[in-house]
This record gives sequence, C-alpha cells and structure tokens, in this order.
Amino acid sequence: MTEEEKPGLALSIFHKILLTMIVVALIPLAGLLYIGGYQLERDWRRNSELNLNLTADGLAGRVNGWVDTNLRVLRESAVLPDVISMDGGRQKPVLEAVRSAYEWAYLVFTVGPDGQNVGRSDDESPQKYQYGDRSYFKQVLDGKPVGQEVVIGKTSQKPALILAGPIRAADNSVAGVMALAMQLVDVSQVIVDTKIGETGFAILVDEQNKAIAHGRPQRISQQLQDLSGHPALSAKEATPGELIVYEEEGKRVVARKEKTTLGWTLIVQQDYDDAFAPLLEARRNALILIAGALVLVVIVAYLLSRQLASPIWKLTAIAESISRGHFETKIAGTGRRDEIGALARAIERMAVSIKMAFDRLRKKS
Repeated sequence: MTEEEKPGLALSIFHKILLTMIVVALIPLAGLLYIGGYQLERDWRRNSELNLNLTADGLAGRVNGWVDTNLRVLRESAVLPDVISMDGGRQKPVLEAVRSAYEWAYLVFTVGPDGQNVGRSDDESPQKYQYGDRSYFKQVLDGKPVGQEVVIGKTSQKPALILAGPIRAADNSVAGVMALAMQLVDVSQVIVDTKIGETGFAILVDEQNKAIAHGRPQRISQQLQDLSGHPALSAKEATPGELIVYEEEGKRVVARKEKTTLGWTLIVQQDYDDAFAPLLEARRNALILIAGALVLVVIVAYLLSRQLASPIWKLTAIAESISRGHFETKIAGTGRRDEIGALARAIERMAVSIKMAFDRLRKKS
C-alpha cells in the first residue's frame, strides 16, 4: 500500500476550504476580542479600585479631621496656667468653656497622678470619682502622647470616645491628665450614611477591632461587638491600597481597609458583582458578540466554500462522464478566466483528444 493509499481522515476540498476560511477569519477576531476584553477588564478594575480607595480615603480623612480637632483642643487647653495648677476651682471655667464650645463633648475633666478626679465640667463632685484603673489614664502615665478608650455611654447607650493627654508642670513632669469624653454620633452617622453602589457600605472598628459604627446595623447584635473575625481585618494587602477579595455570606466581596490617626480601622466593602457589574456585563456582551461572529463566519465561509467547490464538483462529474465514453458531455466553465476555467478548457481538450484517439482505433479495426 502506497503512502497515498493509507487510510485516514479524508477531507473534501469543500471541507478544507471551509475550515481554512473559518480559521483565517476567527484568528484576528479572537485576537481583537481578547485584547479589547483585557483592556476593558483592566480599566474597569482600576475604576472599581479607585472608587473604593477614594471612598475609604475620604471617610478616613473625615474621621481623622474630627479627631485632630479634638486633640488640638485637648492639647491647647492642657497648657493653660489654670489647668496646669491642678486646682479644681481654677480648672472648672476652662473645662466648662471647652464643654460648651463642642456640642459632641459631654464631659471634660482632669485627673491627678494618683487617679483621683480633680476638676469637672459638670456639677458632680470630683471626690466621687477615681479613674486610676482606666485605660486612657494608664496610657498617658505610661508615656503615650494620647490616651484613648471607646466605651458605651451610660446615658446614651451608644459608643463614646474618651481622649486624654498629659498636663505637664514647669519641669515637664506629668502633673495630671486632661480628658475629653465625646459622643461618636457624628462619626457614626458618616459611616452609616456611606453608600457605595447597591451593596457597598463602611465599618469602623477601634484598636481592639470592636465595632464603633457599622453601615449595616442589623448585622451587629450589640454595641462594641468584636469584629476580629471579619475577613477584611484578617486579610493582608499585598500592596498599599490593593483591594481585598474574600467570601462572606456566600457572596464574593471586595474591600479596602484604611488606618486612622487613632489606630482605628476603616473598612469599605462592596459585593463583587455590584462593584464589577459593568465589567461582567461587558464580558457577557463579548461572549454574545463572539457567538454571533462565529455563526456569521461559519455561514459566510460555508457559502463561499460551496461557491468555490461547486465548479470543481461539476468538473469532477464531467471528467467521470467522459471517462465512461460520453464525449458529448457539455463542459461548463470554459469561459471563466480563472483556474477553474483553465481546468475546464483542459478537460475539454482532453475529451476531444480521447474522442479522436477512439475514432482512429475504430477506423483501424
């Protein structure tokens, strides 16, 4: 058996032309769609990252601005002579003035190095209060420039912040601690009011990952709930500002976290499908476009392949007829000026030559 006669997959010229045209048409189309899809995905990913980053930076800036305002008041008040005197009577007018100037502050007070309350902005007696065991007081005495503690307000039953700073004597020693107790209503409202797309919201937690404010209040069962298990808090960003992707409640979520001045963590999160909705829609449209283009290419290739293969089929049938002695068979396509026409004319000449040869043989016999 020769190499030409070995069995195998035999494709007709029609199928070869069809496959060739489909491949030639789809390669540039697929390349164009891939490059365009890659560029589109990269652009939308950047837009989504930018949106979450700008939201996180803006919220962190507002929280930091609010904290800085209170820290500046605390520090400026702590250097006043009446406050440095550690005399409750002299301190009271200053403490009352600070309290009345800032509506979110509900108490301004001072504490001696022994933890005993010295001065207060309200009418309570300082002798009734001992703050030596408070975290913010200990932080200042341990040398920190700012002491802080988030607590639940006794009257409001909502998160409140106590900021504390040192009161320094003339020799720079710590003569006492000045503290500012504030409602976090304004900060909480900023977090709660933050909306990103259809599903995005923000969360603010303190240094111990306790919830200060949550954009979805129904998800927390108590004030200052421990959110240490939140996926965004446990995840590490590969680079600053990079989005964190994780699963939560059966959904894919993207998030960005940002540290504030006091070491709090701000989390901005959004469902993946919501954040990348335009990208997902573009992908679906691209798949529809590819499917439509594929159908169109196959139809066009099929029609063109038939148009190219049909004359060859006809000439094959004519050649078969001539081989059976039908020399009068009409040969189509001789008037064409392409290769098909040249082949038709060659078959015509071959038919004439064979007929003449047969005629000579018959005369000799």
